[in-house]
Amino acid sequence: MIKGLSIIAGLLLTGVIAHAQADSLRVVKASWANKKLAKGVYWKSTHIENNELFNANQQINIIEVSPGNRNVQLHIIHSDSLEKTSQLGLKAHALAAINGSFFKMRGADPDYRPDLKGVPKLEPSKLDHNRSEVYLREHDSLIAPNMAGKEPVRKRNNQGSIAINGSDFFIVKGDSLNLQSENSIKAHDVLSTGPLMIMNGIELPIPNDKFCNDRHPRTAMGEKADGTIVLLVVDGRAKEAAGMSIPELQHLMKWLGCRDAINLDGGGSSTMYIKGQPDAGVVNYPSDNKKWDHAGEREVANAIVITGK
Repeated sequence: MIKGLSIIAGLLLTGVIAHAQADSLRVVKASWANKKLAKGVYWKSTHIENNELFNANQQINIIEVSPGNRNVQLHIIHSDSLEKTSQLGLKAHALAAINGSFFKMRGADPDYRPDLKGVPKLEPSKLDHNRSEVYLREHDSLIAPNMAGKEPVRKRNNQGSIAINGSDFFIVKGDSLNLQSENSIKAHDVLSTGPLMIMNGIELPIPNDKFCNDRHPRTAMGEKADGTIVLLVVDGRAKEAAGMSIPELQHLMKWLGCRDAINLDGGGSSTMYIKGQPDAGVVNYPSDNKKWDHAGEREVANAIVITGK
């Protein structure tokens, strides 16, 4: 009996491995549209159909910044009131932008964040501290403190941080013994987020909860072994694109060559902006209007932008 169960378990494991290999090959061999945005900056996109990735249709947009690229800079920017990613990118004169990390919305939110329906819009001077759910430093100025200090453990939305110094980018794991460790990160721009998916090439444990296990639109950042910076948006909540769970997103970032990778805000927030493109520069299919078009952007509190130097 035990031997029979072992054989069945072995066959199931073999099937899982074979399926994962097929998925990874599908990503590598996908037909990627490729457009140069600036020297060393490329926008790539693909639409995988016929349920060929994670048994689902998928739409993926990626921006890659070459290692040591001094022609562009990355910045984390915020808004004193919630604004669309495309608006933040336009105001920053950005070549490209993606939505940033987690925040509190004005009204009911389907993406597992607090429901603030009925809460009046805050004055700009009070907005940052009350709207932010994460640590945010912009141009060496503290915009929002890490609220994790009120909790005995780190939440998934501040398991790590992205840190930026001009064209230099790195991901920092949150110190579980020091819930205010973001203060000591030496970088001009710092934004906490999570879950942290990959560090030093190792796929990290993912929380077993609804937020991580369900498929949604997702936004992520990563860095390859050679220093290439990866900004990624996956669409979802549509027949054309199912979206991904966090474990699926983790696998995708690993297959794309990321040595380090971290999840940003997703769901209706997931947006990629490219300067000069149609539809106000929105190149993915934001889901807040429940239509497969480029008009469903959600207003957000912060974004990551790429600007010319």
